[in-house]
Amino acid sequence: MNYCNHCNRCKKICDCGPQKKSNNPCGGGCGACGPAQYGCKFDIQVSPYDPTTWILDFCGCLHKIKVPKLQETCTSLYTNYSNATMVYEGECANSVLTGRQIGEIINLDDLRDVEAPAAESCDLLVFDPSCIGGDCGDGCKPIDAKWRNYHIPDAEDCVIELDEDGYYKVLIKDDCGCIRECRLPAKPEDEDKIIYLRDSTPDDPDYPWYYGCYNENAIGLHLEENCPKWFGKYDLEVTINYGIQVIISSKCINTNFRSLVIPVLEDGTADPMYDSVVLQGPSAFIDGQERGLPWGTMSMRASLTFVVPKGKEASLHHEFRLHAATPFPGWRFHELDGQRVPDEVAQQYNEIVWTASRLNALQAIIKPTSGEADKHPATDTIRNQLDAPVDSYPV
Repeated sequence: MNYCNHCNRCKKICDCGPQKKSNNPCGGGCGACGPAQYGCKFDIQVSPYDPTTWILDFCGCLHKIKVPKLQETCTSLYTNYSNATMVYEGECANSVLTGRQIGEIINLDDLRDVEAPAAESCDLLVFDPSCIGGDCGDGCKPIDAKWRNYHIPDAEDCVIELDEDGYYKVLIKDDCGCIRECRLPAKPEDEDKIIYLRDSTPDDPDYPWYYGCYNENAIGLHLEENCPKWFGKYDLEVTINYGIQVIISSKCINTNFRSLVIPVLEDGTADPMYDSVVLQGPSAFIDGQERGLPWGTMSMRASLTFVVPKGKEASLHHEFRLHAATPFPGWRFHELDGQRVPDEVAQQYNEIVWTASRLNALQAIIKPTSGEADKHPATDTIRNQLDAPVDSYPV
């Protein structure tokens, strides 16, 4: 028998009498202690010929052991798009990482195709702005293309010029929220609308004449109908150009006329102190002459600009008055006041029986605006003495 024991650990376990058999595990005679035949070592190696076979070295004695195929549990790592998590399934337990947790340890600059190490406030992330600096290959193809932080530079010497059709190029956001380039006209289409409300034919009754003193209320501008593109979207700046004509005959007395035009907003707001135009002059015949002064005894033209708030209509209010020697300083009225002069009378020479007038050549220029009239701006003080009449250009 061979045992892997050090002999000095053997014990005398037999009777040394001649009749007894030795059972000393160390071999030899009774009480003898001989050396072990094998060394005390333990080693396991994989067979170079079969990876499923192990070679066991036990105290110098080699044994082949066939490794049994054991049941294994796989581990997996995958993303769950439904709740935006990363899941690790291990042998013992599962771990779930949220996008927020992953994002807390990732900087944008850590991504492979991003180079934005020192971004400034309001920087944009664009795909390779190095082309703007001229670092480009053929056809301005980016070299070492990456997503980089880009700061829009100040204007400096960059000036937008009109193209050949009178447009500027601008960037807009379309209905999908994407940036695209469009053309902006230097002057938007239909920005100004010019309408003609009354003709300006000078010597015929295309627009009728009216006798004496009268009010002509609510001369409508019809802004919603005449300017539908801007009405209700913007305040409207309205410039009114119009003419006043006055005629008499030898049947009329000498008078002085006054014409007052005031713009009136839809809610009735009117301000004759500031928003008004006064035209005044003589309507008279020359004493001692056989004939009076027919059509066009006096003709004047005036202009007025005012702002109409968004979505409101506006009209004009016209007051025409006559002064005479009596009564003074009151108005001179007549039974024909406000009546239309018959066309056949107005077209004949020296036939009207009382001073007549008309507001004609009425034109409105309408454009969108944003703002209001300031009726109390900083102004110069009123002076009691004006400057000496010194000619700027010698006569």
